[in-house]
Amino acid sequence: MSKQTPYMKSRYPRIKNDDYQTIDTRCIDGLIAHIDLTGKIIDCCANQGSGIVKTLVDLGYDAVGVADAFNVFEAHWVVDNPPYIRSKVDRIIYYQIGRIRRGELFGVAMLLPNNFDYAMTREPMFNGNEFYYGQIKLRFRPWWTKSRAKTPFHNFLWHVWKANAILPPRVMYYTAPYDLRYVADKPKKKVGKKK
Repeated sequence: MSKQTPYMKSRYPRIKNDDYQTIDTRCIDGLIAHIDLTGKIIDCCANQGSGIVKTLVDLGYDAVGVADAFNVFEAHWVVDNPPYIRSKVDRIIYYQIGRIRRGELFGVAMLLPNNFDYAMTREPMFNGNEFYYGQIKLRFRPWWTKSRAKTPFHNFLWHVWKANAILPPRVMYYTAPYDLRYVADKPKKKVGKKK
């Protein structure tokens, strides 16, 4: 079997199984600023825990994580930051959209890189899709680790599909308030010997 190519390149070493927890709570803030999440919420790729679930529960939502996106589970919403492996991410999203079509879910929100919808192979997810509600562009770059040594350089947004979506899809924006938890460390000045 050939090695999977990661969807995104990074300046940091890759985390095993692309298990990047959504620890930046501003991502969820951006979603709930525009989307009324009701009922049970599932993070469908939470095989090693979920920052999404933790943030939602802390905010009072009924949220849990499951390890396998293709398992049958009851939920009103799926809110997920899928793994960035090309062969997996598309299958997961198409499967969850299919669950909306079958009446098993009301909505799906996927946290994805800004350029995710540019691929022609993904056109059925977006162009003319009766369930595609729109996107929420995050006006900040999320942190994926606790390190603040290097600032993030990838932009992300939420793509949202809903059972009652009305075409055309809309573009929304979320600007996060200033938060010290998400400020990069200042580089330390090198102290040299005086001559």
